[in-house]
Amino acid sequence: MMVCEVSRMDEMEKCRELKKEYEKRAEDRYWKSVAAGKQAADQRAEQMAKTAAREAKKKILALKQALLDEVFQQAKNRLLSLPEDAYVDLLAAYAAQAAKTGRERLLFSPRDRGLFGKRVTLAANDLLRAYGKEAALTMGTETPAIRGGVIVTDGQVDVNCSIEALVEAQRMALTGALAEILFD
Repeated sequence: MMVCEVSRMDEMEKCRELKKEYEKRAEDRYWKSVAAGKQAADQRAEQMAKTAAREAKKKILALKQALLDEVFQQAKNRLLSLPEDAYVDLLAAYAAQAAKTGRERLLFSPRDRGLFGKRVTLAANDLLRAYGKEAALTMGTETPAIRGGVIVTDGQVDVNCSIEALVEAQRMALTGALAEILFD
């Protein structure tokens, strides 16, 4: 009977050892799975954070662009609402500067043509005379689709001195400096 008991004890001991070994393997697999899951979750969280940061930068950039658009829109509006004499002087100066022969036609928006066209044409001719140039600018009958300003044309070449074109030309030159002032 003792042989049976020893062999049974050996078997029970083996069973306990096997159980321990399998429990250890199961625990190792469990912790490997936990570690892999944590690593995957960390990577996903990092990826989501980067995506969120990119989207936030895009939204901030769009907001900054909208603010710059508003600044330049206000500049257009201010130019269009200058006092009459200052507005006439501004348009006359641009017309005289844009005139190459002194015989061009000046085209105005419908509003400006009626309110300021004759005065601008006379003032621009006065400036050309003062520069010692031919002064035979005339007011054209066409009214281009501009909000304000003047287009100087000789029939072949148009020089766009509309308020929109003038502000947009300055926009290219000033956007960087203005962005620094507004956003830094």
